Amino acid sequence: MRVGIDVGGTNTDAVLLDTSKRGSSSVVKWLKVPTSADVETGVKNAIRELLRASKVPTSDIKCVTIGTTHLINAVVGRDASKLQRIGVIRLASNNFTRLTPPFVDLPPELRDIICGHVGFVSGGLNIDATPIGELVEAEVVEQCKILKQKGIRSVVIVGTFSPIDVEYRQEHMVKDVIVGELEGVDVICSADIGRLGILERENAAILNASLLRLGRTFVYSIRRALSSAGLGSASLFLSCNDGTMISVDEALTTPVKVFASGPANSMIGASFILAPEEQGSLAESKDYSDQGDALIVVDIGGSTTDAGVLLKTGYPRQASAYSEIAKVRVNFSMPDVQSIGLGGGSIVKLQDIDGVRVAASVGPESVGLRLTEEALCFGGKTLTATDVVIAAGDTPNFGTRTVKLEGSVIRSAKEIIKQQLEGLVDEIKTKATPLPVALVGGGSILLHESLRGTTEILQNKLAPVANAIGAAVAKLSSTLDLIVPMENGRSSVEDQRILVKSIETATNDCVKKGARRDSVKVIMQDLLSLSYISNKVRVFVQVVGDLDPDALQQNGSTEADHRFVDESLATRDSGILPKSENSVLNDIPDDIAKPYFKATDINTYKLKIINKEWHLSETDLEWLAIGCYILGCAGGGSPYATYLEARELVRSGQTLKIIDIEDLPSDAVLIPVAKMGSPMVSTERPGGPLLEDAMEMMLKYEKLDKVHGLVCVEVGGSNGIRPLILGSSGAYNLPMVDGDFMGRAYPTFEKMTCYVLSGGDINDLLPATLASGDGTNMIMLKSKNTEMVDRAMRAACVEMGCAAGVAFRPMSKEEIKTTGILRTHSLAWRLGRAVRKHQMEQSETSIGESLIAEFGGPESAKIIFEGKITAVENRLIKGHSYGSILIRGCSNPPLPTSSPRVHASESELRISFKNENLIAELTSPEPAPTKILATVPSLITVLDSRSGQALGVPEYRYGLKVLVLVAAPHPYWTGERGLEVGGARAFGLDVEWPGKGRQRWVEGRSVIREFG
Repeated sequence: MRVGIDVGGTNTDAVLLDTSKRGSSSVVKWLKVPTSADVETGVKNAIRELLRASKVPTSDIKCVTIGTTHLINAVVGRDASKLQRIGVIRLASNNFTRLTPPFVDLPPELRDIICGHVGFVSGGLNIDATPIGELVEAEVVEQCKILKQKGIRSVVIVGTFSPIDVEYRQEHMVKDVIVGELEGVDVICSADIGRLGILERENAAILNASLLRLGRTFVYSIRRALSSAGLGSASLFLSCNDGTMISVDEALTTPVKVFASGPANSMIGASFILAPEEQGSLAESKDYSDQGDALIVVDIGGSTTDAGVLLKTGYPRQASAYSEIAKVRVNFSMPDVQSIGLGGGSIVKLQDIDGVRVAASVGPESVGLRLTEEALCFGGKTLTATDVVIAAGDTPNFGTRTVKLEGSVIRSAKEIIKQQLEGLVDEIKTKATPLPVALVGGGSILLHESLRGTTEILQNKLAPVANAIGAAVAKLSSTLDLIVPMENGRSSVEDQRILVKSIETATNDCVKKGARRDSVKVIMQDLLSLSYISNKVRVFVQVVGDLDPDALQQNGSTEADHRFVDESLATRDSGILPKSENSVLNDIPDDIAKPYFKATDINTYKLKIINKEWHLSETDLEWLAIGCYILGCAGGGSPYATYLEARELVRSGQTLKIIDIEDLPSDAVLIPVAKMGSPMVSTERPGGPLLEDAMEMMLKYEKLDKVHGLVCVEVGGSNGIRPLILGSSGAYNLPMVDGDFMGRAYPTFEKMTCYVLSGGDINDLLPATLASGDGTNMIMLKSKNTEMVDRAMRAACVEMGCAAGVAFRPMSKEEIKTTGILRTHSLAWRLGRAVRKHQMEQSETSIGESLIAEFGGPESAKIIFEGKITAVENRLIKGHSYGSILIRGCSNPPLPTSSPRVHASESELRISFKNENLIAELTSPEPAPTKILATVPSLITVLDSRSGQALGVPEYRYGLKVLVLVAAPHPYWTGERGLEVGGARAFGLDVEWPGKGRQRWVEGRSVIREFG
């Protein structure tokens, strides 16, 4: 027998499962009791009532699994009495990551509570798992002295590329030193918490460390409740965010893995109770390599409705590269869940149309927990969604009062509810193929009709306790995420060898955790190529297995002891630490600069122009980053980390400047700069002196004593902001010219307008200097042809750790005026401002309309398609991301627009890319032929239709609703020479540019002139 418990904010649900049976027949008893203020009492009452009603001896219950939201509530509520102050130590030699320090992107109110110390020591790895620098134990010991002085009791260790550090184990070596120096201090290694992506992994580890005390107190209270109810000898497990479970010992050290398990539990529980007894899970197929969608689970609560998808593996479809929890970016496993403001307590607003009373809206406002006080069916005065279904006769045995409504109100309100649910289902689906929908949650009474795009609506009397059932049937899991060498080059045989070995390692680990070996199966496996690296591959494997009863007997009550619990943190009356009336935010240490935050009125905001130079603020940088990613056309790398670096410089008092080319002296000398390399390096090892070293080498080679400014090579993506850091007042103190040589992002060296307008000799762009940032520098003086320049520079980049700063030969003011694309940063700023204005004002106008206006109007840009991404194909060839996305047209476009577009549900748009989007092809039903809507050099950008933010190749994923915007390129690109260098044929596509005579480029408007 197993018990599953879900501790919610309102109710504590409990189920008793007979593990000898499957499906809903295995549920012996279930119930709901009010969640108590101290949690412990509610759990104890639930178990006692469960045992009393079932008459099952306590000795028959071997395992209890708990799911809860109490830990995440402390983060969401920014509760200083429950979150712990922590210290973070980064392992990063050569100043890498210094401009994106720990806590850099946490919400300020949360940062103020938990930030206790930030330290840097030597160490860290490159992408090929070689050390950037050796660990220096004396540096770690010095950090320990500071931690002790500050009274920090919880420490996070974060090293660059630590998730692939299987040889040096640098994080764990530092942990050993700290444990030896500081008795009783908790030390968390980031590699044990999250995946590659240093800021997101570090954030996850920070949240984990801050929750250790609360997690221990919670576990101690639950264990005490089990003992009081007679289940002290039962093994205790906690359900995880991804639908699996971990032992209480593991949960005590990694509470972040269990703090948001509700959605996954709900989905797995629904699948279990609706399945035939012989199957065990409605979603589960026999082919566990099949990652296709199987079942949509819709959980209707009191105020909101959540929808997620179960794959044919039987487990939830996971969110993309990172998730956002309580406004904190993290990268541990979380299910992909979409939500709308619809629930049983949703308020129904009425209106009169031609004398007929009808529903105007249902939600998002809700009476929430006050349903039994305010709804009409309980004698209240507020019309709710629950009242509508009761009046319709769909749910006759609910409430204490009869509800009577006009038929027009009932019909219109039910239609609104149905349309909202159909929209939610359509949003979560990744293909047009209809899928079954399982309804769970107390608000599932709202739906009694079929939904468009579904095969059937599945309901069960156990739906109200699906969360608890999901916890009860959870399995043990093991995940492997490594970068491994290929012994004999990339081939199907080598791929299979790596997978077999990885699956074996993961299986052994799962069995070690207590799983029965014959039940272990693979639910996720993938091999990913790495940019610039030909002899290594990233392998990801996840396995799950049923709990082994023999393992429970062997462990006995060892999991019941409290050796990890500081009992002084718990009170006899509270399983959760009480929030003191006098609790205040912990002061940020003096050695960590407090950021300043000012609300920005977009309509009145003005730039700071001093002596014709634009001095950038945090707001300017944010808008620039958004706009630069739009101009990146899915490439150029996300500007996020670079934006954070620049923002930190502004917060520290440094000046970052942009200047118009006309305001430079006639004899001005300028240096074009950029960063090249793998996007993974930028996300895992941001910063470093790469550009500084390349710049210094160029100045020495050219014997230049003075330069007047820097030039951005490509405005699209992170390189649009990066020169600002090099030119900051703390570095070279130089302004960056408002403009670049691409007007977008391009993947190879020669695709610059200065080359387009040259005589065709690539050596006109040389010399170029490259620097690794850790001591390896080179200069390229001459090449026999154009292709060799890019090949040689990329080969050098690989040897430099797959990231290098590049400085190009000095250029004159006149050369940049006549060969560059000017005022592209002004355009990026305006695009970013339009997106933020759309988000803040929640405008009813499509974001596409605002962006079109900033590009110069409908002759310069247009939205050519809107729909949902239904397929993503991505592969790496010689360091470049090749692939395509397929977008299915929306049957109901969300917003009106004057821009002509295609959105019929039977149409599909395929966008192919090589780092950047290359071609957009429209496919319509037969016999209509495929039509090319756009190709390079036009700017083809995919936007999230809700936020207006640009999507890069790494963000392309199934199910996203998107707009496709096409903008005119600069005329330099549309002439014969420009199309030869940067058009479709330059990428091997034998098609004509379809924009001739249709697109008109409009020169950018200088924001310096406007505000200066």
